Amino acid sequence: MNPYVVRFISQRAGVGKTYIASRVVEKLVRAGYSVSVIKHSASKIALEEKDSSHYLSAGALEVIVSSRDLTLLYSKTIVDDLNYLLKYVSKPLLVVEGFRDSEVGDSIVVTDNLEDAVRLVKKNTVAIVVSSEVYSLEQHSMGGAVVLYSNQIDELTGLIVRRALSYITSQLPGLNCGICGVDRCEALAARILRGERVSCPVALGVKLVVNEREVPLNPFVRNVVKSVVEGLLNSLKGVPKDIRHITVEISYSE
Repeated sequence: MNPYVVRFISQRAGVGKTYIASRVVEKLVRAGYSVSVIKHSASKIALEEKDSSHYLSAGALEVIVSSRDLTLLYSKTIVDDLNYLLKYVSKPLLVVEGFRDSEVGDSIVVTDNLEDAVRLVKKNTVAIVVSSEVYSLEQHSMGGAVVLYSNQIDELTGLIVRRALSYITSQLPGLNCGICGVDRCEALAARILRGERVSCPVALGVKLVVNEREVPLNPFVRNVVKSVVEGLLNSLKGVPKDIRHITVEISYSE
């Protein structure tokens, strides 16, 4: 399932983009949502773990620094492109700072004047956050995007949650069949956004092929196969945490 992506962008630095985005992340996490963050830097990145620079200078393309509380990955091979970086994200809700030229996900324009914001508003812009209070924003919107003050973090967070819920729900069948254990697809989407290990058994991509012929599986069997395979993987070492695709192949010799 693709994550919901919301980008905080601005025409220039120093308008409070990091502050507003981090406040939103704080609100989302406190509300129980599972959040990833990607921050784009226009300048050279300073190494937080200084010893890692010695290995990078020695020619290593990737350096991983691991501790009990945090693991850092330094890579010279990862492409500076949001579409490429998405494959490293494992959480269902992604907050991005920067990448203003990208078309991925929704965008939120942060500005200190509405004149600058006009240049960045596109069809995927859902909000404009104004850090200056010289404007009267009551019932204000621009190009379909709601305009808010920078102190309206609760309203902004609520908008993001609604957009995320709608986006995740749109990737589900919409049958409201209850096979997953909840009565509505939207309720399942809410659980997914909170990082729970749940999935839709109807939409589950489990396929059984015998002698190059696909065998139809009902939702119950698909869910059983998924649960058994995941249970086996949980008992093994070296299995990636961000599993996206699993292939199991059994061959019988003649």
